[in-house]
Amino acid sequence: MERITKRFPGVVANENVNLDLREGEVHTLLGENGAGKSTLMNILTGIYRADSGCIYIEGKSVNFRSPRDAIANGIGMVHQHFKLVSSHTVAENIILGIKGGIGRLNLKHVEEQTAHLSEQYDLKVDPKAHIWQLSIGEQQRVEILKTLFRGAKILILDEPTAVLTPQESQELFTTLRAMTEKGHSVVFISHKLDEVMEISTRITVLHGGRLVGETIPDETNKQELSKMMVGREVMFELDHKEHQPRDPVLVVQNLNVINDRGLPALKDVTLTVASGEI
Repeated sequence: MERITKRFPGVVANENVNLDLREGEVHTLLGENGAGKSTLMNILTGIYRADSGCIYIEGKSVNFRSPRDAIANGIGMVHQHFKLVSSHTVAENIILGIKGGIGRLNLKHVEEQTAHLSEQYDLKVDPKAHIWQLSIGEQQRVEILKTLFRGAKILILDEPTAVLTPQESQELFTTLRAMTEKGHSVVFISHKLDEVMEISTRITVLHGGRLVGETIPDETNKQELSKMMVGREVMFELDHKEHQPRDPVLVVQNLNVINDRGLPALKDVTLTVASGEI
């Protein structure tokens, strides 16, 4: 992507931004909320059209008028808010939008292909399960499988760990490493510095819609990255004053909850929150 500029009324979301992505790497796009990360990737996936600038895929200039054009060029994006139909199965969601769709494609064959991709990339999910039966982490796997099923070689993940538990985040990182080993390239949008240092091959930082710089984990640290993100020094350690106990304002005792799938969501949870405390 060369000199990409995108304006909205009263806002310059991206200004002359350059970004290059290499085969087999996890390239992190780092920045605060509003830095222009998602806008830049929405341009790459055909959701928005840049006001100026050029996009090249393997050296060839491309002009995407819709997400369908991006998918045809091997680019897929998993958005922060999933785009799944909860009443449909995993396999049905994977083929939604494909020419022929649920009506014409052999669903059993799609289930077999999905199971194969699931095993190949360690994305454990039952192709016959309905979306409403799945955890958030499993739903994210379905979104990734959708892009792989359509032949994506470039995968864009927008704040993928925002909805995941730490264990699910580590499982996602295992999947991303498996993908890059097979020649896929990943754009990883984040503002979480610990995970950026862990998973990135290269890091590009945006601030206020502009490109601040590019680096690699071995040549930087969280302090430097945070300074690039916000344009000033950031304090990582806070001096907390000693807390004086106060009266409780919330008390939860032995709370048990069964979720929509009939499984335990909470088991004997006890919690007290006092006035004036975090």
